[in-house]
Amino acid sequence: MTHKEMSDDQLPVAYRPNFEELKKTTSEAPYMETALYLLREATHWLTILAALKSPSPLKRNGAILRGLVVRVCKLMRLTLRELNSKETFQQLSVYRDAIETLATFVYLVGDDGTGARFDQYVMNGLIAERELLQDVKKNIKARNGEVWPIEERMKRSIAATAMAAGIDNVSKLPGRAKIGYPSAEERIKLLGPNVYLGYRMGSVETHGDWHDLYRNHLTFEDGEFLPNLSSYEARPQVPLSLVRLTMRVTLENLDYLVLDRDVSSSFRPLLESLVRRACEVDDLHESFLAS
Repeated sequence: MTHKEMSDDQLPVAYRPNFEELKKTTSEAPYMETALYLLREATHWLTILAALKSPSPLKRNGAILRGLVVRVCKLMRLTLRELNSKETFQQLSVYRDAIETLATFVYLVGDDGTGARFDQYVMNGLIAERELLQDVKKNIKARNGEVWPIEERMKRSIAATAMAAGIDNVSKLPGRAKIGYPSAEERIKLLGPNVYLGYRMGSVETHGDWHDLYRNHLTFEDGEFLPNLSSYEARPQVPLSLVRLTMRVTLENLDYLVLDRDVSSSFRPLLESLVRRACEVDDLHESFLAS
């Protein structure tokens, strides 16, 4: 889809929270509903930006950036589906994925024009394939050269993935230390001083730590534990934070995502309005929790 093919009726309808209701409520339910609709609006916007056709064919580096935007978009859609179905025990884990993807996008956008950061990203991402290929070769050698069909398919798949990224031979990739790709923590700090805290909390659900079991998968009453197969703790913080973070990164890079300056200028106040509404709801929710 190009800018010229878009019409106003394809743009998201701005959701207007009922701030008076939010100020008076004694339940979190209105905040959850509001967070869901704001996330839906943000997801609609990111879908549009991800789908915009580039004026020239995408090369590797541009494709990486576009792919990261698409990935965040799909993670937001996943969050919406989980909220809608009330199967939300993985929302922190999905939020963690979105944070790291946005951090990677910001890190790569900061490349100095040499493409060095993109090379780091690609090489670091192929280390697992290099190690897998080493294991395959060891297994073949242990069988005196016998190659299984699945191993041939794996080798072809690894070669195709590397070739698309401009890597001729995965086996010759340097180690992680020599590649120099920054850690997740270093990249996430580019998003702000407090974002890494949310990223760390996502690991609780990713790894099934005690906090996750206690909150989502067990009940504890009168000193007795019971399995909890039905209910999950759904809170407005994750969807609201996802809206604020994704839209802030989008606004900071809008001129890259939308090359037509007239279109970019028309989008900007609409996105800024969404961020303001999400921030106001988030602030009201914090006051609600404090009271």
